[in-house]
Amino acid sequence: MTTRADGPRNVSAVLNTLHEQQRDGTVLVAGTPGGRIHVRQGLVVSIDTPGAPGAESILLKSGRVSDTAWTAVRAVCRDEEGRLADELSARGLLTATEFEVLCVAAVFDAAFVLALAPPQGWEVTGPVPVPVSGPGLAPRRIAAETTRRLATLDGLWMPASALAALRVQPAEPVPSLLPPRYGTLLRAANDRRTPRDLAFALGRGTYAVMLDLARMHTLGLLKETASLTDARPSTAPRAPAPETRNPKPVPVVTLPRRTPGAHQLGGTGRS
Repeated sequence: MTTRADGPRNVSAVLNTLHEQQRDGTVLVAGTPGGRIHVRQGLVVSIDTPGAPGAESILLKSGRVSDTAWTAVRAVCRDEEGRLADELSARGLLTATEFEVLCVAAVFDAAFVLALAPPQGWEVTGPVPVPVSGPGLAPRRIAAETTRRLATLDGLWMPASALAALRVQPAEPVPSLLPPRYGTLLRAANDRRTPRDLAFALGRGTYAVMLDLARMHTLGLLKETASLTDARPSTAPRAPAPETRNPKPVPVVTLPRRTPGAHQLGGTGRS
């Protein structure tokens, strides 16, 4: 990827530029896990990344909406952005507010995951259809929330980037009285699953899982069973990347491609 000295220095700066110009577009972020940030009129409406479950995955895995009902809704809406909320509400599956909250939570979660490791580069293209999208968030609001989440986890156990790679299993003996979500996590945790794997398996946000794991560790409920350099593969299936329909590049302004070593999403040196 080429670099332009006068361009934005990190992904956060790219998003702020798109916000200032009220642009539509997609920011392709390379790296691990990498992802796509969807922008409409300068606001982030959705983020796709294999590092965190999206709104669709959370709805289905949590059992909030059945596969059959979701398939029917998607068939009616096809790729029409913004129609899902109305269709889900009309069928009595989710209120518009519930769907909006879910989509906003998914954006915050995905942004947090992208901030766990420096991107290897980025590219701005034309808008890609996003059938599952929320009301839109300003980049600075996302950056502030990402910074808060990183600081919260760092203060509980270990750096968030290290916790994201950790595999744990229940300590013994397991207390009989636990909050339901703790019990569910303990039953799902083994020496192979990372927080990301647990999030996909349970239909929860990756950050929420990491936060619970950190708190459970302080209670003596977990033991580490794998080092951070363990090379065993992730056990949870990765969500397929949304279909790209030949997006057209947006007009060139001050949004260059970025070389490896760029700062992370979030606006600070760590986020």
